[in-house]
Amino acid sequence: MKLLRFEFDCAKQVPWYGYLCNQYLNYQKLNLTIGLLAIRHQADAHLEQQKKPVVTWRYLLEAEGEQAELEQLAEQVAADFLLSVNLLDSRMLLASARIGDKKPLDLASAQLPFCQHCQPQFGDNQHSEFANLTLACEHCHGEQAIKSAVKVAGLQRQDIQQLAMRLLEGETLFLDDVGGKLILSRKPIGQGRQQLLVCNPNTLNNLFQVSNNEVLALSSIEKPRLLLRPTTDAKLPSPLYEVSFAASRLQLVLAEFLRVKGVDAIFCHQEHQQALYTHALGMDIAVRAPAVVLDQSHLGQSLPEPLHDSARFGQYVAKVNGKRQQQQLVVRCSDDESVWDSTDANNAAQCALLGIAAENGDSNNLGLLYFSDDYISQLLTSDDKGNVSCFMQLPELPQHGRDIVAAMEASPQQGVFAKFAEQYPEQYQRLQQLDLGDCPKQSLKTLWVVAAIIIGIEADSNEQLADAFVAAAMSNTSANAPRIDYPLVSGDYASINWCKTFGTLISFRLAGDDDAAKLAFAMNDSLADFIANWIERLDLNTAIHRVYLAGSSFANPVLGRRIALRLGKNFALGVSQLQDLDGALLATGALYLRQRRR
Repeated sequence: MKLLRFEFDCAKQVPWYGYLCNQYLNYQKLNLTIGLLAIRHQADAHLEQQKKPVVTWRYLLEAEGEQAELEQLAEQVAADFLLSVNLLDSRMLLASARIGDKKPLDLASAQLPFCQHCQPQFGDNQHSEFANLTLACEHCHGEQAIKSAVKVAGLQRQDIQQLAMRLLEGETLFLDDVGGKLILSRKPIGQGRQQLLVCNPNTLNNLFQVSNNEVLALSSIEKPRLLLRPTTDAKLPSPLYEVSFAASRLQLVLAEFLRVKGVDAIFCHQEHQQALYTHALGMDIAVRAPAVVLDQSHLGQSLPEPLHDSARFGQYVAKVNGKRQQQQLVVRCSDDESVWDSTDANNAAQCALLGIAAENGDSNNLGLLYFSDDYISQLLTSDDKGNVSCFMQLPELPQHGRDIVAAMEASPQQGVFAKFAEQYPEQYQRLQQLDLGDCPKQSLKTLWVVAAIIIGIEADSNEQLADAFVAAAMSNTSANAPRIDYPLVSGDYASINWCKTFGTLISFRLAGDDDAAKLAFAMNDSLADFIANWIERLDLNTAIHRVYLAGSSFANPVLGRRIALRLGKNFALGVSQLQDLDGALLATGALYLRQRRR
């Protein structure tokens, strides 16, 4: 007889895994025990521990039996535990003793729209149950969500086929789905970065530059959106797209109708969107999560006492329910105007730090890199008493290009800029005519727009310029990158001498380096290098136990990877595991922000 243990290590709790563990308590063939452990990793441990998340949630399932029985169980477990975007590692090992028990795990709602049992039936055009959206599944119970959405439940096969035909004829569809309103079209929807629903997953590699990890994330039970760069052969005009697979039964059936007709992907917009994820620090992290719940069962500890009962930051509202020891914090997108609005670009970074401290129960000796496309980007530290101070914030560039040009011409970089104007008159004129009025102030996005023009990237809007710059950095294949200067200038806070930064970039351009991908990568890599140097200096004065990353700018995968490489050599790094990078996190932090409310 052998005792076998299955372990699933996750960055946050996965309700579906908990549901499966409870289901396996009914497994008649073997005596099974289950468990859920919260494993905390200390920042002052050896380097290998620093690479781990602050908390790892470990689901375990144990069984004792003969070899043949255990092999049969292993096959079933492998089939049932579908891939989650929060899964860090899984293993099967021989154990000397049980650490689980027969007690069912406490669960939040655990339901999937479809699973490996029902998808091959209603999602396969050759199956007799094809397009039966209310097909009952005893495993995932995905039909329950459909039945609660009357308009969706009433759709028959011929209705969905007719919808697909209307799409093929060029019509834009406005539909009801289980997650809210859904817009589908063969043409771009609205302005700004576009979202694409992949109809034929087999063509994903032909459409986009995608890694194995990204393919797994798209296929996971959470069905996130990922920021991907199209391939040259795809003939997609924008530099970046937010890409996802079908996340509902209706989307899946529509996608199958379209796939048969040769459609690989369609434009898609959802009222309650799938979260956009990015990969950083070995984890897949939501840039903005639709909703967040924090309580003792999710944190592994009591929720720190908030200063306020409710707060709004941006589109998110955070509310605290319950009594002291059993408090629960709920954050979601809301238009509730009765909640105090704490939205202030100057406080965003501090709210992010306070939100992370609430999640991890510690606000002392932290560093925070907050780079946001919406609010003021800052580098913060907290001392051993939790007092927060700002070391650096990104500069505010002039709104008009002519003022940027004037500043460059009046700076010590005037000589190199004059040569740039002479050698690249077209880029010089584009700088002169640039209007940054629609760009967020004091953000990397604004720096990227100006840098994109300098290195010769062209696009129809500032948003596309910034995306094209990020896409160029993602496409870099050069082994060596120039070093771009990011010198600090003093003021109320330290900031970056952007004239010097752009002057260095121009110098490499004038020296004959016209590889836009290499220069865009160099801007990201050099910034990461300078950040590492700044934090090492700060560490001498304020002992920093862990540096956290936050902000929507980290949707740029190059920035996250380079900072992890440069900074992770000497510091433990972290992100908010239970919340997101730049949405719900700020509303959580606003509950702990010391501010007078009128």
